[in-house]
Formats: sequence, structure tokens, C-alpha cells
Amino acid sequence: MGIFRRRTKNDVRKIADQLESLQSELTALRKDARKLTDGLSRTADAAVTTAEAAYDGVGNWTTDNVGLMREWSRNQPLTACLLSLGAGAVLGALFLRR
Repeated sequence: MGIFRRRTKNDVRKIADQLESLQSELTALRKDARKLTDGLSRTADAAVTTAEAAYDGVGNWTTDNVGLMREWSRNQPLTACLLSLGAGAVLGALFLRR
């Protein structure tokens, strides 16, 4: 019998109040989501800028030091050969570990 009873004005008012409350909560949720996405966007932009600066810095450092490495390896070829063999052995051991 509860399903088929007549709705009173109080029942309709309660439903309207619940809908209004739900609508205001959804509006607040939409604002919070917008703030979150704006913050994430700014953070991602900052991360990309930092990564680009680091990439450029490594590129510049490498370019600046290539001449020094060439000169060093020409002056000390045996040491350069042994150093490269050691570095290859270390990298090989790291990559072959399972």
C-alpha cells in the first residue's frame, strides 16, 4: 500500500529540497574538479618546462665536453680503452641481470 499512496505537499517539498541539495552539491563538485584540472595542468606545464631545461643543459654540457674527451683519449689511449671496456662490462652486467 505504501507505493500507491497519495503524495502530499510535504512529500513533494522534501523531494524538491533533496533535488536542490543534490544540484548544489554537483555544482560544488564541478568547481572542485575544475580547480583540480587547472592545478594538474599547471603542474604538468612546470614539469615539462623543467624537463626541457634539463635536456638542454645536458645537451650543452655534452657538446662542451666532447672536445675535452677527444683530447684526453688521444693523449691517453690505453687508459681510454680500459675505461670504455670497464664501462661496457658494468653496463652489460646491469642489463643482463634478471
